Amino acid sequence: MLEASTKVALLALCQEKNDMRLQEITQAIAQAQEAIESDTKSSAGDKYETSREMMQQDLNRYHQQLLQAKKDALILQRIELQPKPRVALGSLVITNSATYFIASSLGKQKVGDTEYMVISAFSPIGTLLIDHAPGDTVNFNGREQQIVAIF
Repeated sequence: MLEASTKVALLALCQEKNDMRLQEITQAIAQAQEAIESDTKSSAGDKYETSREMMQQDLNRYHQQLLQAKKDALILQRIELQPKPRVALGSLVITNSATYFIASSLGKQKVGDTEYMVISAFSPIGTLLIDHAPGDTVNFNGREQQIVAIF
């Protein structure tokens, strides 16, 4: 069962990359918070307010990224790897033009000598593939892709 071990490897890769993302964002939040707290008011009041507002916007952006990374972690935890008759979260989908793993948005990833497109179920191609079966055709960016197999 090469497909089963491939799916395990792809899921582990997704979890590892998301964990790294969570760590990076948490560190960025800590640094931004520290910068805001250590920023002392200069004599140029407007400059200070503009600088502080920019730091606050960065902090807000990091918090949004953290929220998304936590949502992605929950989705990855829910993935069941057993094969299903239709494309679903955790499916390895082979089409006539690409092989997709439905998990999170990582883009092109390599496992062994093979490249896989690791995509979210909520991505444009992911939403097209979900709930389709082998033999079905989807049209993405003007190109038809036929689903050859689902693992």
